[in-house]
Amino acid sequence: MSSTGIAADTVAERAAVSPAKIFWVTWFGWMLDGFDSSMYSYILVAALSELLPASGIEASRANIGLYGGMLFSIFMLGWACSMFWGWAADRYGRVRIMCWTVLVYSVFTALCGLSTGLVMFAIFRFIAGFGIGGEWAAGTPLLHESVPEQTRVRLAGWLHTATPTGLFLAALVTLTAVSWLGWRGMFFIGILPALLIAYLRNNVPEPVRALSAERPKFSALFAKHQAQTTWAAALLMACIIFGLWSSNFWAPTVVITKLTAAGATPAHAQQMGAVAGLITNVGTLAGCLLMPFITASLGSRRWTAALFFAGSLLSIAASYELAIEHLDNLVLFLALLPLLGFFTNGVFGLFTIWLPEMFPSALRGAGSGFAFSLGRLLGAAGPTLIGAVAAITGSFPLAISLLSLIYVIGLPFIALAPETAGQPLTR
Repeated sequence: MSSTGIAADTVAERAAVSPAKIFWVTWFGWMLDGFDSSMYSYILVAALSELLPASGIEASRANIGLYGGMLFSIFMLGWACSMFWGWAADRYGRVRIMCWTVLVYSVFTALCGLSTGLVMFAIFRFIAGFGIGGEWAAGTPLLHESVPEQTRVRLAGWLHTATPTGLFLAALVTLTAVSWLGWRGMFFIGILPALLIAYLRNNVPEPVRALSAERPKFSALFAKHQAQTTWAAALLMACIIFGLWSSNFWAPTVVITKLTAAGATPAHAQQMGAVAGLITNVGTLAGCLLMPFITASLGSRRWTAALFFAGSLLSIAASYELAIEHLDNLVLFLALLPLLGFFTNGVFGLFTIWLPEMFPSALRGAGSGFAFSLGRLLGAAGPTLIGAVAAITGSFPLAISLLSLIYVIGLPFIALAPETAGQPLTR
C-alpha cells in the first residue's frame, strides 16, 4: 500500500494509461460540446421564424434579435448553474461526472428539436447548457492530472482546439445538410455525444492525484489565502465569455441579415452565415494551436492574457465598427473574422492551461467550475444586451463595438491572478 492509501498496483495501472488516450477522450468530449453549443447560432433565424409565431410573437428582424439574445442568455445561465459539476468531480471522480455531463447535454440538445414553442425550447436549452458547462469542469482537471508534467502545458493548450473543431463541424453540417435536416434535425444530431459514455467508463481511469486528494469544503475557495485567486479567475472568465459571445456569436447573424436586406435568398444568406463561422474558427484553431508556444515565448500567463485582451478589443473594433458600421464592406468583414477568432476565442486556450494551475488538486474541479460558471453567469448578459441595444439602435455592429470595452475592464483582474508559468501542477 502506498503512502497515499492507494494500492501500488492500482497506481501502476493508472500511470500506464496513455497520455494520448486521455487527451483524445477529453478532446472528443469537448469537441462534441462545441458542436452542440454552436449549432444555435447557425439555425437561430430558421428556428425562431417558426417558434416565435407558434408562441404568438411576430417573427420580425427585431424580435429575432431580441429573443435570440434572450434565449442564448438562458442557455448561458444553464452553464452558470453548472458549478455544481466541478464540486461533484472533486467529490465523486472526474470520469464519473464527465459521463453524467455528456449524458445531460446530449439528451437535452436533441430534445430541443422537439420543441413546439418558445418556453419549451428555452427549458431544453437551459438544461443542455447545464450539462455542457460541467464537461469542462470535469474534463480539464482530468487531463491536467493524468498526463506527465513535461507534456501537460502543451496538451492542455491544445485541448481547446476541440472547441473550434466542434464549431467548424457544426458550420460544415449547416452548409451541407441543413437544407434536408432542417433546424430540428440539426438538434437531433446532438444525441451523438452520448455514445462517448461507454468508452469513458471502460477505458479511462480516475487520475491518482484526484483519488488521493483531501476533500475540503466548497467554502475553502473563499478562505483568506484562496479568495483573491478564486475571484480573479471568475472575473477574468466573465470578461472573456462576455466578449466572445457578444462578438463571435453575432457574426453569422450580421452576415445573414445584411445579405437578406440586400435581396439574397434565405438559403444563400444562411449558407454565407455558416461560411462566416468557418472562417472565424480558422483563426480560433490557429490561436489554440499556437497558445503553448506563445505562453512559452512570453514566459508569463499574465502577459499572454494582456496581449489577447488587447487583440480582442482591436479585432472587434476593426471587424464590426470599421468594416461593417463605417465602410459597410462585408468582404472586409469576412477577411477580418480569422483575426477576431484568433483573439476572442483563442484566448480560451490560455485558460485551459492557466485556470487549473490556480487551484490545488482538492479544489481544482470546484475552483475551475466556479470560475467558469460565475463567468458564464456574468457573461450571460452579453447576448441579451447586444440584442436589446441592436433592437433600439437598429445596429448590431455598433452595439457589439461598444460592449467590447469589457476587455479594458478585465485588465486589472489579470494582475490579481497568480502567475504560474514555469511551476509544476500543485497537488
